Amino acid sequence: MKPLSLAACVLVCITVAHAQETEEKHKAPVTEMRQSAVAFLEGLSPELRKQAMFSLDDKERRAWSNLPATSFKREGVSFKEMSPEQRTLAHQLLQSTLSSQGYLKTTGIMHLDEILKSLAEQRRPNNTPMFGHDLYWIGIFGDPAKDDSWGWQLDGHHLALNITVVGDEVSVRPAFMGSDPARLPEGTYSGWMVQNAEDEKGKRLFASLNDKQRAKAIIDTVAPRDVITGPTRGDQLKTPTGLPASELNAAQRRLLMSLIDEYVHNYEHNIAHLQLDRILKSGLDKIHFAWAGTAEGKPYYYRIHGPTVIIEFDNHFPPGRNSGPVNHIHTVFREPGNDYGDDLLKKHLLESPHHQNER
Repeated sequence: MKPLSLAACVLVCITVAHAQETEEKHKAPVTEMRQSAVAFLEGLSPELRKQAMFSLDDKERRAWSNLPATSFKREGVSFKEMSPEQRTLAHQLLQSTLSSQGYLKTTGIMHLDEILKSLAEQRRPNNTPMFGHDLYWIGIFGDPAKDDSWGWQLDGHHLALNITVVGDEVSVRPAFMGSDPARLPEGTYSGWMVQNAEDEKGKRLFASLNDKQRAKAIIDTVAPRDVITGPTRGDQLKTPTGLPASELNAAQRRLLMSLIDEYVHNYEHNIAHLQLDRILKSGLDKIHFAWAGTAEGKPYYYRIHGPTVIIEFDNHFPPGRNSGPVNHIHTVFREPGNDYGDDLLKKHLLESPHHQNER
């Protein structure tokens, strides 16, 4: 066998280094997430710690809602109950899992709720508060200090993050993010829009379609009143409908990928790329883009649906109205068959020696 040339040796070294870099790049920051969760729990009083902790299989893990606090009872520890120091630890837990983009969206939605609170107080000064930064709850599922599998949840109006850690792997779905109003029409923050990118990127992709593509993409001329796979409805969509990505041109595929990236990159860089790998591994051509709502100035909706991803977006009339400005966004980001890390947990159960000894 001939010895490798210098150029070949360099190429091999570069290839190996790149492979090692890629493997390293795609490791989720599980240690940092564990440390943040443990610090949060240790920073709570014994009473609040007991209130915050649940078993991994507790029904509360799947009990979340986008409704205001007066319409849906939540468990865990609310920001209202936390001291400033405890709130700081709660924010560090969010930052351990979210990207700067995702963290700013999350806290932006919470701040938007504070603005809603002030508006509601002006209209109904004596009513029980429905909105506000205080009315978001954190729950920890399992014990991050010692369990291989554990998770955390942030739940409140227009915001539900569900994080599951299984060994060195992380699931971040389902996730719900919404904005009301989508664009603030007046006041100090006039023009502020927390979820502008999700809105504009979806409209840009739809606008790029030709007539033949639109005929396949449009699933209804009227948008649904809400996302289909909202709370408790994760299994409502079985078969992708609309326009397959295989029928998009190169520029349109870039628009589709940019739209998917907007949801994926709400999470820490490595977590985001692991999520994207899961989505693309099943094949980009199997992903469908669907649209509903075609009348100017009326509600509209889009969906991205493939074997390992469901993304839904709708921009509708404000609650309780059937006319006026379209200014109320709901979004959901799910993984069919693996919400709450179900597939990861099943795999861990089958492969873990500890669990095999129990069988």
